[in-house]
Amino acid sequence: MAESNKNQTAAERARLKEALGAQLTDHICASPSCPSPGERIVMKELFPVVTHAPRRRTVFYHKACGPKLV
Repeated sequence: MAESNKNQTAAERARLKEALGAQLTDHICASPSCPSPGERIVMKELFPVVTHAPRRRTVFYHKACGPKLV
């Protein structure tokens, strides 16, 4: 049984991470100016934002549609 070296295991982890990032989530973008408002967000583009007022709630955006941090 041959063991894999660190480059092979790193490549395997990268493929797994890429596959997980391409999955669709159950969330839709909360931005009013979103170019695709009713479509689900891909995992690698998901940008969760926790709002504190009036209650603690998490809303989700595409990375390009989310609020800009200054």
